[in-house]
Amino acid sequence: MTTRPERVPAQEIRQRMLDAGRDLALEAGAALTIEHLRLEEVIQRARVPRSSAYRVWPYKEDYTDDLLCYLAGAGSWFSDRAVLSPETSAVVWQLITDNRQLLATTEGRQALLREVVRVTADRNYRALSDSLQWRLHMALVATLGSTRTGAARRKIAAALEAAQSRSREVMVALFGIVATELGLRPRDPALTVEHLQLAGGLLIQSMALRNVQVQTALADKDADSPGDPAAEDGQAHDAIRHVDRLLNSPVPGPGLHGGTAPWSLAALGYLGMVEAFVELDPHFVPPDPARP
Repeated sequence: MTTRPERVPAQEIRQRMLDAGRDLALEAGAALTIEHLRLEEVIQRARVPRSSAYRVWPYKEDYTDDLLCYLAGAGSWFSDRAVLSPETSAVVWQLITDNRQLLATTEGRQALLREVVRVTADRNYRALSDSLQWRLHMALVATLGSTRTGAARRKIAAALEAAQSRSREVMVALFGIVATELGLRPRDPALTVEHLQLAGGLLIQSMALRNVQVQTALADKDADSPGDPAAEDGQAHDAIRHVDRLLNSPVPGPGLHGGTAPWSLAALGYLGMVEAFVELDPHFVPPDPARP
């Protein structure tokens, strides 16, 4: 007597198919390719019965909408974390702890604030530039308008905004620590820390996105064979190299102990925003370093 294969529950089929679609999307490097994913390829990657997959999603478009919602929401890398380098908080606290002597003067506090910005903004710019998960997140934002149904678009948009809100909350809390330790206050009561975080976060993400574009173009150019039409477009290649130098070559900026230090363009731009939004409180009394 032939034993019937164990039936896989529909929920497990669904989860395995969504996870397989996410893996393929990350390997492809952009959500733009999701519309072109072959359902048969996803089924093979998920190792589920073909009939079971089509029972859950009779049409490929139904699967695509569910996958996009999953990538924006529960299946997002940022569903339980912020869109920033996870070590940022520790780096900030270490900088303040190692340089508490600078809190005794206005000049020292200003130097420490600038060093915190220099290190953390550059760290997050480079972390985002290298993150496949963040690229997929941004590609979802860029392709939101092409999603098939209005209901799916609203669901994806809500999930994407939820991820950004988590990042905003983390960054606002982090800046609150910096403001307390260094004695900062808004230049104008109408300008909140949330304004600063939103403007600064968008600056770093937009520069990281441009860096992704530039690095992709350079990598593709280096892969061209001599004689290819693309390899002969020297003027365009020079323009790309120029933008790469602007984005990634260090520029001189204020150092922690006087003089200059190497700054990235992203960090220097972020510093301009910080200094436009906040100022040093002249009545600040440094916290007691002996406090628990």
